[in-house]
Amino acid sequence: MKVLSSLALALLSAGAMSSAHALTPVTSFGPDLVPLTGNTSGPEDWRFLPGQSFNGVPGALDGVAMLNFKTHGGRNYACSGSLLAGGQYVLTAAHCADDFVSMQVDFGWAGGASKVSRTVAAGNAIVHSGWTGRLDTGADIALLRLDRAVTTIKGYQLSTTLDVGKDILVAGYGTTQVGNAPDDTNWNDWKFGHYAWNRIDVASQTFHKELGTVFKGWYNPENFKYGVTYMSDFDSGLDDNNTLQIFADGIGTALWSSDRGHGKDEGMIAAGDSGGGDFVWDGTQFLLTGVHSWGWEACTRFGLDCDAAYGNSASYGDLSGSTAVYSHLNWIRQQMGIPEPGSAALAALALFGLGAVRRRQRG
Repeated sequence: MKVLSSLALALLSAGAMSSAHALTPVTSFGPDLVPLTGNTSGPEDWRFLPGQSFNGVPGALDGVAMLNFKTHGGRNYACSGSLLAGGQYVLTAAHCADDFVSMQVDFGWAGGASKVSRTVAAGNAIVHSGWTGRLDTGADIALLRLDRAVTTIKGYQLSTTLDVGKDILVAGYGTTQVGNAPDDTNWNDWKFGHYAWNRIDVASQTFHKELGTVFKGWYNPENFKYGVTYMSDFDSGLDDNNTLQIFADGIGTALWSSDRGHGKDEGMIAAGDSGGGDFVWDGTQFLLTGVHSWGWEACTRFGLDCDAAYGNSASYGDLSGSTAVYSHLNWIRQQMGIPEPGSAALAALALFGLGAVRRRQRG
């Protein structure tokens, strides 16, 4: 994967990864939590393939979807998404689902071909009601109801906790570039999906609230009323590119800290990874915790010298944001027609084995 370009540019092209290579890994995953390949050189070394094992789980990223769609204006775009448990729905970003006339969803895309393909009708996109086209409000999230359930791939369970401070496995089908390259991300390796590791450093609201103590008028709590957004920086292993720690030191805050990253395995989203997943490890499986939303060249915005390559919108020092799944659990369950845990309706559902999921329109 790589990184996204700028906060404004992210609207229809967030997500992907950039590999941080030729550095000593700094990871808390442990020796049994290392993927089969590492981001040690070009994008071809950090592709994920159908059936590939991560943390001993075969096919851990098989549920990551590639979305190709055409808008009402006739333009074609690519995004990513994550298959949910049950196989009928894909969770993605609202900006990937709010304007399309046709969409194809591919799973197991490798070498330019997919293992499983589905379609989504425009009326089967459920976009969060708080989505207005503005990023970083916690509303950049949507559900896609597939034309047919996917039964050959295991869908993801959702994280139910605030996961700030946790390591994440990041995956998507976006553009690629190495993190210190002077050129912007590109589609040269489009035939494959890519992965990397990162860390959720801070919630966006916390970050911006602290900025507001320095820049008067910067923070408005109304901008964060719909849900939580996770922020991660793209670390190179050097203090000079540790953007969120540079911000923390400059503000003098103790509300967050940022390490130097995962060395050669560090990565970040870029164009085309929007809607893809951030996954946390619970000891036995990867849980979907974040939906890729935006990327930000914050160093440039604030005149900081922490960006490794200003010609590359996905370089070391840039930031990314993902909509936190746990803050939308009720909304997701409601749109999928799943009763709240412990409810009488849930008991009846289990008793009678009702497998159909209720169809809803845009939320």
